[in-house]
Amino acid sequence: MELRSDRRGLLSRVWHTIGNVGVPPLRAGEHRTVVATNQFAALASLGAVPYIVYFLANLPEMRQPAVTTLVLVGWWGVTILLNARKQYLVASVIAIFAFELQLANLAHWFTTESGFHYLLFAGGMLTFMLFRTREWSVRGTFIIVSVVIFLYCEAQWPPSSRHHEFGSYAVTVLLVTNVLATVLLLYVVARFDMHYYERERRRNAELLDAAQVAAQTDALTDVYNRRGIAPVLSAVVRRGDYALALVDLDRFKLINDRLGHGAGDVVLSNAARTLVKSVGDDGVVARWGGEEFLVVIPGRSLEDADAIMERARADMEAEYGAPDSIARVTISVGLAHAQRFTGKEETLRLADANLYEAKSSGRNLVVSGRLAAVDRD
Repeated sequence: MELRSDRRGLLSRVWHTIGNVGVPPLRAGEHRTVVATNQFAALASLGAVPYIVYFLANLPEMRQPAVTTLVLVGWWGVTILLNARKQYLVASVIAIFAFELQLANLAHWFTTESGFHYLLFAGGMLTFMLFRTREWSVRGTFIIVSVVIFLYCEAQWPPSSRHHEFGSYAVTVLLVTNVLATVLLLYVVARFDMHYYERERRRNAELLDAAQVAAQTDALTDVYNRRGIAPVLSAVVRRGDYALALVDLDRFKLINDRLGHGAGDVVLSNAARTLVKSVGDDGVVARWGGEEFLVVIPGRSLEDADAIMERARADMEAEYGAPDSIARVTISVGLAHAQRFTGKEETLRLADANLYEAKSSGRNLVVSGRLAAVDRD
């Protein structure tokens, strides 16, 4: 069981390596077409092996198709080398041109009753794998060529006298094999396209998620910004009693003046990290502006909220508040507690007033208060 798993891993790595020959460093569209060309060349070469064996087993009658099929496999090897040399368009053109040319040759050699020309349906679909969207003219040309060859095979080519030399049973075997090969190739094309569709869908979803996170997150402190905290705040107001705390770094301007704005950014980032750690699961932290933070505390009493913010104040002082530090950091906190449905604007005004009182009372304090009125929106 373990050996089988290792074998699958090895085959998967080989397949991935072949598909990515010449890929880095490509844009998304080029990546798709190069991988498609490489993997088509490898898969088609493997698919040609049974035909080659059959043709070689029936020499000398089938010398011509044996030779041309071997040459075709060689051409597909050339396409991988061309991709390695970054000749992407040339590689794709050669891959599909050689494929369609050989189908026309085999359909003529074994007659249309052998079904080789049915593979031209897959040849038309392959253009959507092997060429980028902007190469629509090349796609269209090969689709038209596929249709023309197919119609010409159906309408113009008479049965070859060679058909009778190797028997109708052999033609029937070829017909069944080619029909199955056509269905398989169409399935592979569909799976390939679905794979890249899902891949692009996931990538777009990840980019959208990243963009949304970036739009709601403060780049410096890695906490919510005003846009990010707004829906949280609105939900908390509707859910029940809540508290809002405005936190301001004391004498932050002195740090910027003495050490520069770069050091000030480091202080802000560290202070935000400590504040988030101290508040923990009891609240949500956002950068409100400058050196000011907003902490939203849902479902707690005034006393509980006051204890949470006092803990944060003490943690900040313990970590950064040494009196001899050149970048000493303490915080002043204005805390406002409100009942459910109390307007957040009014609660923020009380928190701001309490913050002002904490500043004017000597800083490094938590000043709290309660809003008794309920303002139902």
